[in-house]
Amino acid sequence: MSWSGASVFRYLFWTVMKLLLVLAVVVGLYTIYLDSALTKRFSTERYQAPALVYARPMELYPGAGLSLAMVEAELQRLNYRAVMHLTDSGQYQRQGYSLALYRRPFDFPEGPQMAQSVKVDFTAAGRIARLISLPDGRQLNRFSLEAPYLGRIAGGNNEDRLLVGLERVPNLLIETLLLIEDQDFYHHSGVSVSSIGRAALANLAAMKTVQGGSTLTQQLVKNLYLTRDRTLWRKANEALMALIIDYRFSKNEILETYLNEVYFGQDGGAAIHGVGLASRYYFGKQVQELEAAEIALLIAVLKGPSYYNPRRYPDRAQQRRDMILQLMFSQDLISRDNYLVALEQPLTYAPENGSGKQQLGHYLERVKQEISQLQLPANWQQQGLRVFTYLDPVAQRAAEQSLPAQIKRISKDPLLQGAVVISDYRQAGITALVGDRQPQRAGFNRARDAIRPVGSLIKPFIFGIALESPDTYELSSLIADEPVKLAGPNDQVWEPKNFDNTFKGSMLLYDALVQSRNVPAVRLGMDVGLKVLVERLQQAGVNTPIAAYPSLTLGAMAVSPLTVTELYSTLANNGQYRPLQAVRAITNHQGLSLYQRPPPAAEQVFASDAAYLVMTGLQGVINEGTGQALGERFGRGLLAGKSGTTNDYRDSWFVVFDDQQVVTSWLGRDDNQPIGLTGSSGALQVVSDILATTGIRPITRTMPASLQLQTFHPLTGVAIPEDCDEARLLPAAPQQLAEDINCSGAPREKPWWRRIF
Repeated sequence: MSWSGASVFRYLFWTVMKLLLVLAVVVGLYTIYLDSALTKRFSTERYQAPALVYARPMELYPGAGLSLAMVEAELQRLNYRAVMHLTDSGQYQRQGYSLALYRRPFDFPEGPQMAQSVKVDFTAAGRIARLISLPDGRQLNRFSLEAPYLGRIAGGNNEDRLLVGLERVPNLLIETLLLIEDQDFYHHSGVSVSSIGRAALANLAAMKTVQGGSTLTQQLVKNLYLTRDRTLWRKANEALMALIIDYRFSKNEILETYLNEVYFGQDGGAAIHGVGLASRYYFGKQVQELEAAEIALLIAVLKGPSYYNPRRYPDRAQQRRDMILQLMFSQDLISRDNYLVALEQPLTYAPENGSGKQQLGHYLERVKQEISQLQLPANWQQQGLRVFTYLDPVAQRAAEQSLPAQIKRISKDPLLQGAVVISDYRQAGITALVGDRQPQRAGFNRARDAIRPVGSLIKPFIFGIALESPDTYELSSLIADEPVKLAGPNDQVWEPKNFDNTFKGSMLLYDALVQSRNVPAVRLGMDVGLKVLVERLQQAGVNTPIAAYPSLTLGAMAVSPLTVTELYSTLANNGQYRPLQAVRAITNHQGLSLYQRPPPAAEQVFASDAAYLVMTGLQGVINEGTGQALGERFGRGLLAGKSGTTNDYRDSWFVVFDDQQVVTSWLGRDDNQPIGLTGSSGALQVVSDILATTGIRPITRTMPASLQLQTFHPLTGVAIPEDCDEARLLPAAPQQLAEDINCSGAPREKPWWRRIF
């Protein structure tokens, strides 16, 4: 059979047509598949957003115990700039005993707040005198600075991003991005032939790469779904997927997704994605605050986040920034004056931790634990979380610095470890937490997980129970400090001794607490009952098993430093227990509230009168007992506290509280070997150093109506006249002073003539 030229042509033609038809069917089916898959993924799984964690916002109000230096330090941590005149948010001006500041806009858990200027006047004593709104001059009752960013809890992909809505992105940033990356974005269908041609001409004219040929949609597809392989198949896939996304979604949806997805470099091991977090990382600002020079630098970094890293290659980054500024000016995006000003601006950026992130592994562990126990949306990673905590950066930094510094000063033992927990017991919040002598080291969190005997720290709880029975016990009551034998476990006989191996016979209840005498505490504990003691400790926060043996009265109970802080927060809070928590509120990245901690219900563990009396005794510990070093350093009557030392000097504890915070410090070894330190020679040193940094808020308490200050004989506890030199002034239930009582507590002898008449 012979083939003519026409036959061959027809055969080839129809063969090609059939192949094209098959190809069209395959492409059509693949397109249908991509359309279905992409539409679903782009709608619900664009990216994973982490939980961004914030510290407490500093609250300013008249009477607050905040000095000018403390507020200025907070502004500097928030990357505010000192200026001569306020012109923009993120600035402050110092004027004698006043600070004028221009707060940035911020999404607080309670709702968004716009940028606002205020003037803060301070007293010479270091308190806020008044708050004045600028420029209208209105007096304000309260004003909050924005919450400092602490770090992130990732969803598993090790990417950082702060989702922002398109409405919050400055128009200048959007216009500059489109100018450099995709001028026809709002006119093409996902792929632009003209953009490819224009990019080629622009690059040729500049003799270097200044524009890319891919559209923003193509770049987004590549970042979300494809590899970076330079193959025709990938490029074809990219183009087809871009066409589908452009058809299915609005331009603004695509642009917003791009702005939240685009890669801006690395912050340690975490990838920085999106303009929201990039503006915070590079400039310490919110995206809506960016100026022309900063916008140009962000767009410059996009070209190559490593190559144009402003911290590593400032000259290279500035050169590209200036080139982009020139394009912005030539396209009338900025005026000539703004262009010249921007060119003169140095390449400014925030410090290496410009995002505000701190290495707070142990605190963030606690935050993550609490988040896991909350009923949050199962898909929260699609919208991200903003977690607002009680952490106080000043207290946290003080704890992180004081613990290693004091351990090194007081001991040469390389295995000596420690932990610090600080709470704001007024709000039932954990404000600082350090679980290792090397605070940045991850691993065993001793603040939460080191279960150690508490020693004498248990004594105030025994005294608190006893003092609830004023007919039997008052601070002026006598208690025996004499040898005692008790039946212990396994039919053993237990003979407790005092720290100094001496006995004082009898002494005031107040002195027994202040001097931390063991035997009186044991006697008192056995009198109130071990069962009652166990119940009260559990009500005050202990959730580990407690053995009801007589040795419990001297602290044979193992708990963590966090639990100890909860126990003493109960004492400090007038005997009311409220569980401590790190998380106070959660929103998504758009500011929608997901969780707001309700005011925690308070459980009255100790009667308020008894709690006040115990606090009086703990103030005595600071004034004249084992915590006397704190009284000498910070002043008498301003603090209350208690030391704790366990057998063979294995644990050193000290807890102190003022009018707002409880500070707990523990020192010991993980192998439970002796450390040779008492509570006063060890843990107290850490507490003292912390308070020197954070400052103290002197204890102010209103004495319960059922009590009044009275004078008692220091040895017998009998009420005596106020003018007696050795009188002990203590709060007690009102009692009538016996007629003609003398300073020894005995009736004055009447003259002979009065005895007759």
